[in-house]
Amino acid sequence: MLAEVIQRHGPCTLMRDPQPHFHTLVWAIINQQLSVKAAQTIAARLQAHVGAELFEPQQFHRIRETSLRKCGLSGAKSRYIREIARRIRAGELGLEQLDTLDDEQASELLISLPGVGRWTADMLLMFSLGRLDVLPVGDLALRKSIRVHYALPEDAAYEDYFSLAEQWRPYRTIASWYYWAAVD
Repeated sequence: MLAEVIQRHGPCTLMRDPQPHFHTLVWAIINQQLSVKAAQTIAARLQAHVGAELFEPQQFHRIRETSLRKCGLSGAKSRYIREIARRIRAGELGLEQLDTLDDEQASELLISLPGVGRWTADMLLMFSLGRLDVLPVGDLALRKSIRVHYALPEDAAYEDYFSLAEQWRPYRTIASWYYWAAVD
């Protein structure tokens, strides 16, 4: 199945995001449970509000939750981003250490942050850290594509996806990219 998807979509163009980890983390939090278009709109409003293309912790020092809400962020997402930025500014968190941690350690550190769950951690591992063996089974579009290609039932358990994906190790990130491409 994967070979057919690869043949249909050509070479994988997945690249590691060269942006700072904080920027990508903010991007991932914005994208949680939103359509791509809605997330892009909110990110563009927020970038315009902070006056920069890249999100940096110091930009969120004096910004009020009400201002973030006007950009389209929920109250919860506003609080998450502000708290993560505060921890970085206070020296309680250094996202650069993610580069030295293995996948599980990096996931644990990310998931310990407010508003960061498995999906967000997986997005950071894949797109910011360039890790090649991540299966973001929490992603609805990915599960849908895999279900269609492998005739899995709609209520298939996450374990079914992990079991199926064992054959893609150590390149589950690449396989995920192809299955996302298959639904676009």
